[in-house]
Order: sequence, then structure tokens, then C-alpha cells
Amino acid sequence: MENKIRQQFFHHLLHNKHVFGDYDHVENFYELDQQIVRALKNNQLTLAQQLLESLTLDLLKLPKSDEYRGVLLYYRGLTYHISRLVPVTNPDVQTSLTYTSALLTLIDELQSPLDFMYAIPVITESLATMLSFLASPISTNESVRTTIRLIEEGLVDPNLSLSTIAATVGLSNHYLSSLVKQETGESIPERIRRRRIDASTTDLSETALPICTIAETYCFPTCTAFINTFKSFKQMTPLQYRQLFHIQKR
Repeated sequence: MENKIRQQFFHHLLHNKHVFGDYDHVENFYELDQQIVRALKNNQLTLAQQLLESLTLDLLKLPKSDEYRGVLLYYRGLTYHISRLVPVTNPDVQTSLTYTSALLTLIDELQSPLDFMYAIPVITESLATMLSFLASPISTNESVRTTIRLIEEGLVDPNLSLSTIAATVGLSNHYLSSLVKQETGESIPERIRRRRIDASTTDLSETALPICTIAETYCFPTCTAFINTFKSFKQMTPLQYRQLFHIQKR
């Protein structure tokens, strides 16, 4: 199947052969593209970011009269490709389509190849999230599923904690913590922090709320704690993340 796809790829390139001066370069482009998709499927975000940076730089080396348009078309194509991997029968398909729409809007707002380089962390994270919908349910253990549900329902609840969740589930703190860590790879406090940061991105991208107000909404003790936690998960500050979604207003 991959060979057939490769043949189709080069067949389409023949119709645009004036664009490329070096087909060895195009071969490298194809290989990088495949590696990016594999890294995204495996949730290897750092690797995906590095590969996407390399591919973007390769695109800029091609003898195109409009290098920005070439990069734009590639990112749009990658987004559509990832979106199509999520079947319509998947229960999360509507969420995936929402991600697709938001990501395409962001991509269209980027105004230069440099903007794309800055946006790579957000783009790779969004694409990996879309692919995560293909995964099996995170656990068949009822206590773990209940814990995950309670976390999702309590992201803005200042009383949400390991102890309150354990009391609701009816297990000891230590046992529930070990169980969740074993099943998900995250401790309960880690998951609470990560999901609060994930939820805060909507406020950052879609509202003009002050960053410290968003920090308070998601129960961070201080604005500084929110900024530091956000940076540890997203590799950028909340302000930098917000600016990515407001490039046209700069």
C-alpha cells in the first residue's frame, strides 16, 4: 500500500515538475513526512516537532516563487490527512473535526514561514491529540475510569485532589494513586495539572481574559505557578501561546 501511495505522490509531482529542481530533495521530503506521521501516532511530540522543523526548512529550500504558499499548503494537507484518519464511526469524530477547523483557521492566520516555525509546538500537539482519538479507551478498570471522569468534571473545582477523588471512589490514596499511575502513566496530581493546562488553552485562544484570571479559574495558587506549569507542558508561556492565535492583530 505504501508503494502505491508513493507512486501516486510522484505522479502528482510530475504535473508540477517546474516547481522542483532536485527530485532527491523531494524523496527526502516524502521520507520526513512519513516519519512525522509515525511520530504523531506514537505521541512523540518532541520528535515530531524536530522532524516538522526539518521538513519546513526543506520546503523553504525548494525553488518556488512563493515559499510561504508552499509551506501553507503542506501544513493544510497534513492537517487534512490526520483528520481523515479518524473514522466517522469514532465517538470522538466531532471533537476531531473541531480540532481540524481550529487548526486550519490558525494555519491560515500564519503570515510567514517564520510564523509556522513558531507555531510548530501547537500544531504538533493538536495533531497528536486528534490521533489520540484512535486509541482504545484508556482503561477498563472502573475505578480508573471514574477517577478520569471526576478529573474532567472538576477542572475548575478548587477542592479537586487525590484525597477527594479517593474518598469518592472508595479507595485509599496510595492504592488509587498506584492504580492510576499503572494504567495511565500519570499520577492523579499530574493528570489534574495537565488537563487544567489543556483546558486553559481555549480561554487563551478564544477570549481576552487576563492570564492571571485564567490561572485563578483553573485553580492555580498564583499566576506564576500557572505560567511555570503551562511552560512545562507546552514549551512556551501562556502569552506566547495566545499570541500564536492573534498573529493577524499584531
